[in-house]
Amino acid sequence: MTNSALGRAEVAAELGRLDEARRIIGEALIAQPDDPVLLERMADIAYRLDQTDAALRYASAAIAADPARIDAYLTAALAYDAYTMRAEAQRHARMATRLAPDHVGALLVLARVIANAATSDKPRAEARDALERATQLAPTHPSTHAHAAETYRRLHDSDAARRHVEAGLAEDPVHTELLQTRARLDFENVATRDMAIATLRGLLGSNPGNVGAQRLLAEIMWRALIGLAAWGWFFAAAVVALSMWIPAGGLRVLTPALFVGVLGAWFGVFRKLSRHLPQGYLRKRLLRRPEALLALVIGLVSSFVVEIGAAVVRSEWSAEGVRGGYIVVLVGMMGAALAHLLLFAAWVGRRDGESDRRAGEEFALLSVIIVIGGGLLLVGMLAALRHWARQPAAFGVFVAIVGMVVVTLLLEILLVQALEYRWRMFDAYAGGVLFVAALLALAIWWGWQQTATQTFHSDERAPVPTAPKSPPPIPTFHFTPSLPPPPAG
Repeated sequence: MTNSALGRAEVAAELGRLDEARRIIGEALIAQPDDPVLLERMADIAYRLDQTDAALRYASAAIAADPARIDAYLTAALAYDAYTMRAEAQRHARMATRLAPDHVGALLVLARVIANAATSDKPRAEARDALERATQLAPTHPSTHAHAAETYRRLHDSDAARRHVEAGLAEDPVHTELLQTRARLDFENVATRDMAIATLRGLLGSNPGNVGAQRLLAEIMWRALIGLAAWGWFFAAAVVALSMWIPAGGLRVLTPALFVGVLGAWFGVFRKLSRHLPQGYLRKRLLRRPEALLALVIGLVSSFVVEIGAAVVRSEWSAEGVRGGYIVVLVGMMGAALAHLLLFAAWVGRRDGESDRRAGEEFALLSVIIVIGGGLLLVGMLAALRHWARQPAAFGVFVAIVGMVVVTLLLEILLVQALEYRWRMFDAYAGGVLFVAALLALAIWWGWQQTATQTFHSDERAPVPTAPKSPPPIPTFHFTPSLPPPPAG
C-alpha cells in the first residue's frame, strides 16, 4: 500500500496537484502513522505548499521513526531556514551530509542554508564549495544546475547563476525551475525585464498551474504597483528638501514638474503592465482585491494632496500659511504610506497560489536597508547644512517623512512575520526591534513638533506707514470795527 500511495502521490505532484498528493499520503498515513517514508514524503509536500509548521512536524516525526532518513533532515533544514532559525537549519543539513557525504541533494541544501545566513566571505566560500561538489557529482542533471543557479543568485553572483542556468537548459531546454531562475535573473536586471515577462508567459502558456511562474509574475505586478505609492514618498520628500534651499520662484517651476513626473509614472506603469501581462491579468487581480483598489485611489489622491501642500508652501502668503502647507504635505505623505501598506498586504496576505511571502519579506527588508542608508545620509547632510538654508525649519518635516517611511516598511515586515507565525525571530531580536521603534517614534514626534513650533520664512510684508494728509486750512475771518465819523466843524 505504501508504494502504491507514493507512486500516485508522485504523479499528482509532478502534475502540480500538490493538494491531491497530500490527500493520498494522508490517507496512507491513517493506516501506517509511523511509516518514515510516508512521513518524509508528507513533510516534503507540506513544505512545497508553504505549510512550514506541518513540514517541520512531519520531518521531525520521520527522523524519530528512522534517524537515517536523509530527505527528512533536508526538509527540516529548509523549514528551519524558512523560520530564519539558521543554526538549526545548518545543523540538520550537516547531519544529512554526514550520513551521505556524496548526496547531491544534501550538498545543495547545505549550500542554500549557508548562503541564506552568510554575512562574510568564509561561509560564502563554503557554500560555493558545496555547490561545486554537487555539480561535479551530477554535471548533466538539470535540477542540480537549477538549485545551484538559485543559490548563486542568493549569493549575488549573477554570472555564476547564469552559467548554471545555461548549462542546465542545454540538457533540458524546457526545465521549469531553470526557466524560472532565468526569468528572475532577467527581472533583476532593468534592461532585461521584458524578457523575464516573456519567459513567464511562455511557462504559464505551457503549464497554467505552474506555481513558481505564477508567483514571480504576481511579484512583478505587485512590485510595480507598490512602486507607485513610493513615488508619493519621493514627491513629498523632494518638495520639502527643495523648499529648504530654493526660493519660491524656483519652486513654482520645479514642484509642478515633479508632480507631472509622478502622474507620468502612474500612466507609464499601468501602460507597461497592461501591455506585458496576459490579457485581463491586472484587472482580474485588482477586482479580486478591493483593498488594492482602495490603495491605488488613496495613493493617487495623496499625490494631489502633496501638490496642494507644495502650492501653499511656494505661495509664501504668510509664515502660518507656509506651516500649513508643510502639514498638508505630511498628510499626503501619510496617505501614500497607507497605500503602500495596503498594496503590500494585498500581495502577501492572500493564499491563492500567487502570494509569495518570502519574496515580499525580502522586498521589504531590502527596502528598509536602502531607505535607512539613504535616509540617514540625507538627514545628516541636511542637518549639517540647515543653518545656511533658506527655510531651515523644513528640516523637521523631512525627518518626519523619513521616519514614516521606515515605520511603514517595518510594519510590512511585521505583517509577513505575523502571517507566518514567526514570533521566534522577534523573541530573539526584541530588544533591537524595540530600540529602533523608539528611535523612529522619537524622530517622527520631533519632526511634527518642529513643524508645529518653528518659525517659517515667508514673503509677507508689513504695510509701510504713510503720513496722513493735512486737513484743509480753516478759514480765518478778521473783523474791523467801524469808527464813528469825526465831528463837524
